[in-house]
Amino acid sequence: TAPIIVIVLIGLVSFAPAAADAQTKPTLADILLSDSAKDRPDGFDHRSKDYDIVTQAVLLFPDLVAAASDPNAQLTVFLPNDGAFRRLVHDVTGTWYRSEADVFNAVAGLGTDTVKQVLQYHIIPSAIPFSAALQSDGAKLDTLLAGSSITVDVRHYRPRVKLIDADTNDRDARVVRADVGGAASNGYAHGIDRVLRPIDLP
Repeated sequence: TAPIIVIVLIGLVSFAPAAADAQTKPTLADILLSDSAKDRPDGFDHRSKDYDIVTQAVLLFPDLVAAASDPNAQLTVFLPNDGAFRRLVHDVTGTWYRSEADVFNAVAGLGTDTVKQVLQYHIIPSAIPFSAALQSDGAKLDTLLAGSSITVDVRHYRPRVKLIDADTNDRDARVVRADVGGAASNGYAHGIDRVLRPIDLP
């Protein structure tokens, strides 16, 4: 676990300049780290509905850390919860990993280029609160992954937002937690129950 601990420490230092004070809204970086006090020293826990794995993945990329920390940016990030990453790893490898650290290591084993592309596919370069998403049925959202987009699918019975990705074979992600941490100074975060896929996996 030593490399992961080092990553966590580097990430905490990287996020420090954007830490929110009592008079400012948190940044998306602050929101990502908001439950870190409840995590083990390696950055993980046993809760499948929080966002430890995506947080640790973002910490691998200084430019994504900088974007999440920039109070002047305007972003929307879709955060797959830890259970979503466990499902993705099972779909890719055929193995169910119990510990979040093992799931993270399997994700990292896909290669840094792949991990970064997947993360960029979850970031929209504009700030979209959930209230606006509910009024955006059929909208195509361009992502930070060049040439890629996702489509908003709103179901108005018991209002629900689905995100249609590039994988035509698997169930699409649903927003299961809206406006995580409230309005950030640089956008909004929404929790989702699947990892968005920028390619059509077999």
